[in-house]
Amino acid sequence: MHYSSVAQAPALNGRTVALKHTPEALPVQTMELLTIEELKKVWTLSEPLDPGDPTLSATPLPLQRTFYPLGFPVTISTNSEQVMEAAELSWGCFEKLFSIKQIAISIGVTNGGSSTCPPAPVCRMRGHLLSNIADGENFAISDFSEGFSLVWVNQATLEHASYFRYFILESTAMGQIANRHAWGIHAACVDLDGAGLLLCGDSGAGKSTLSYGCARAGWTFVTDDGSYLVDGQDDRMIVGNCYLARFRPQAERFFPELRGTGVTQHVDASKPSIEFSTTASRRVMTSQSSRVRHIVFLNRNTPDHELVTFPKEVARLYLLQRASSVPEQRRRQETMFEHLLGGGVFELRYTDLNWAITRLSRLVREGC
Repeated sequence: MHYSSVAQAPALNGRTVALKHTPEALPVQTMELLTIEELKKVWTLSEPLDPGDPTLSATPLPLQRTFYPLGFPVTISTNSEQVMEAAELSWGCFEKLFSIKQIAISIGVTNGGSSTCPPAPVCRMRGHLLSNIADGENFAISDFSEGFSLVWVNQATLEHASYFRYFILESTAMGQIANRHAWGIHAACVDLDGAGLLLCGDSGAGKSTLSYGCARAGWTFVTDDGSYLVDGQDDRMIVGNCYLARFRPQAERFFPELRGTGVTQHVDASKPSIEFSTTASRRVMTSQSSRVRHIVFLNRNTPDHELVTFPKEVARLYLLQRASSVPEQRRRQETMFEHLLGGGVFELRYTDLNWAITRLSRLVREGC
C-alpha cells in the first residue's frame, strides 16, 4: 500500500503556514511559532492558518492489524508497511490462545535519520509507566494500566530490521504482556508426554542448547529463553516463542543444521547469536504452551553428572528479581511463582549433552 503526498500551503520566511503529511514517512516539525508580523501577513492575505502538528499527535496511522504474540491479542497501528512486515516476521506464526482485551501499540515512522544503528534503548519505569529510549527519534512509552504503547522511530532505524524487531517492536509487546497477562521468567521450556520443564540459568548456562537438544530427541519445544507464566491460572501454564531459537555460535558443533545460518550481531557485541527458525526443521515438534511440572537449574561448571535438589529460596529469588515494580502486580506474581515452585526444583549438573537429555527424560517419566 502506497500513499501520495499532499501539497503544502505557501510558506512565510521559509516556514510552512499550512502543513500536511505524507503518511508513509512523516516529516519532523519544530515547535517554532510564527512572529507577530508573520501572523499579520497571514491575516492580511486571508490565508488559512494551520499551526501544523509539531508533536505529531494527530498523525493518521492508517495501517492496522492484530497479531497474537504468545497467543495474546496485540493490535499494531502504523503508517509504515515495513513495520507490518516486521510484525509479520515476529508473530505471523502465532495463533490466538486467549480471549482478552487487546493491547494497542501505535508505531509512527518519521523520515530521515542516521544510517548508523541506534544504541540499545535505556529502560526506566515508575508505577505503571515505562520508557524505552534509544535517542530523541527512536523510543517507546508504555502505559501498562491502559494496555497502550506509543512508539516513534525514524525510517533509517527500520533499515536495521533485526535491531527494530528485537529492541523496539518485540520489547514493547513483551513488556505489555509481561505486566498485564503473563509473568516473564528467564528460562527455556520443553515438554515431554504432557509434562513441562522450565530450564533456568544465567546467560550462557546452556538453556538454548539443552532445550533444542531435547526437541531433537523427541520432546516438544516451547521456548529457548523467554518463558511466560500465564496469570490467573492454577495449572502452571507457560507460553513462549516456539518458532525461533537463538544460539551462541559454538552451538554449531552440536547441531549441524545451524551451519551456514549466519550470525546476527546485535548492539551488544558480546552476544552474537545464530537465529534459527524451528519451523525449518522437520525434526522438531513445537507448541506455544506447556504445563510445567518441574523447574531445573542448569550447571555446566562442574565435572559431576547428577540431578540434585535445588534450594527453593534461591529459586524464588531468581524468579522475583525480574518481578514487576507495581505493588499490586508484584503481589500477584509472588502468588503465581509460589504455586510454580510447588512442582519441585532441581539442579542438573552435567557436561555431556546427551546424558543431560536422558536424565531429564527420567525425571519426567519417573519423577526423580
